[in-house]
Amino acid sequence: MPRFLAHRCAAALVTLFIVSTLIFTIIHLLPGDPVLILLGEQAVSSPEVVAKVRHQLRLDQPLHVQYLGWLRGLVRLDFGVSLQNAVPVAQELRTRIPRSLELIAASLLIAAAVGVPLGVVGARAPASPLGWVSALLAVLGLSMPVFVTGVVFVVVFSLKLGLVPSSGYVPPGEDLAGHLLYAVLPAVTLGFGFVGVVVRMTRASLLDVLGKAYVRTARAKGLPERGVIYRHALANALVPVVTVLGVRAANLLGGMVIVESLFNWPGLSSLLVRSAYDRDYPMLQGALFSILTMFILISLLIDLLHGWVDPRIRPE
Repeated sequence: MPRFLAHRCAAALVTLFIVSTLIFTIIHLLPGDPVLILLGEQAVSSPEVVAKVRHQLRLDQPLHVQYLGWLRGLVRLDFGVSLQNAVPVAQELRTRIPRSLELIAASLLIAAAVGVPLGVVGARAPASPLGWVSALLAVLGLSMPVFVTGVVFVVVFSLKLGLVPSSGYVPPGEDLAGHLLYAVLPAVTLGFGFVGVVVRMTRASLLDVLGKAYVRTARAKGLPERGVIYRHALANALVPVVTVLGVRAANLLGGMVIVESLFNWPGLSSLLVRSAYDRDYPMLQGALFSILTMFILISLLIDLLHGWVDPRIRPE
């Protein structure tokens, strides 16, 4: 295990170096001058001010000098200062990242808590009422885009029933109950799409495992069907489910723009879009680097979970 972790951490560091280089290069190839956007009409009437601001922001330096400064900042976790509001990028990221991770964790919990039991039911009794429900949720979860699901949930649960607020954000330190209420709809919207994936993966994987020789042996020994399912078959059937959940969780880091915009949730994806629109290079670089770093960390966590779920693939 230590050798496995050391190897994966080394690979992660190399990947982060490559990613940081690509982020810096691609962002500086974007059209538009951030100084002109920052100054607005003043930039047209006063070229001296433009040159002064560009010098203060060190944007007049050669690209290789800016790149070395970017790498030095990464080592210290210093992403610079926002060009729009002079707020340290690291401070803004520390505020935004937990909000996005909260939605991702809640959506994964919803998907696992609902999808795995329904997938088991769909494999054991596909003709039962719960089996039909699992099949229906699988189809709806896979076919409905997240923006359609979000709008439907807002209309039904907020506007019609009035159970939860439609959008907004309350810090948990101010009002924990209000914070949880505002988090319900975005978390359920994200989790609903996951439920369909988890149901189908659990059902297909469990059906495959139930045909294995060791499952037939367990049944021949007279073990109860519930014990055969939950003690022998389900652990092996969950391996591809864990993989799918991990990959989808990583992909969500860059795909939560619609949900955060729809529900006015101030997370990392909304920060990414705003900084790209404003040509806020330091904030954009920091947001992209944070997303890709979390993607790599989640991939490492998936490998560790595989070893925990299935000892046969546990690294030595």
